Amino acid sequence: MNIRSSAKVSAMLLALILGSEAGTALATPKPSPVPGGANATTGVSGTLAQTLFNGTLRLRAMSLKDAAPADNVHPAAAGERAIVFHAIVSNGTHHENHGYFDATLSDADGITITGRPLDDGWSLEQGAAARTATGFSIPSTFTPTKLVLREAAAPHDRAFRITIRTIDLSTASTRPAP
Repeated sequence: MNIRSSAKVSAMLLALILGSEAGTALATPKPSPVPGGANATTGVSGTLAQTLFNGTLRLRAMSLKDAAPADNVHPAAAGERAIVFHAIVSNGTHHENHGYFDATLSDADGITITGRPLDDGWSLEQGAAARTATGFSIPSTFTPTKLVLREAAAPHDRAFRITIRTIDLSTASTRPAP
């Protein structure tokens, strides 16, 4: 190959490379997702009727109902009602587990209300189970659609994201207030 044809081939390759880079530069960039938000933390999703396991804890026999006198929770203000989340939590690991849940209810608009533990938490040997309860004082117009539970002592563990269906709410709303 002589110098002239070598220069010609080099010029064509350079034009090809520069042309493809120019085409890439002119392409519309894809927007990157906004960081954070409700899905920023890994979790396991389900309903109150299911048994859920996040790799550490298992939840079953869940309910969300208006508070009964034995629950020892009351509305925080006029126009609010007290509801309680009950569940059985069991240890799915090979070591002892101590804790309680940080719990948050949210509605369809993403408005959140934080609950408070109504018990002393749990101290579970391998495979053991305990009852847990969390109380909420919510405005009477608030319709919860999601319950998020995080183990307070292990905030980086997978959260429980529990969808609250209409059938779950009808049970709670038909129960007489305390």
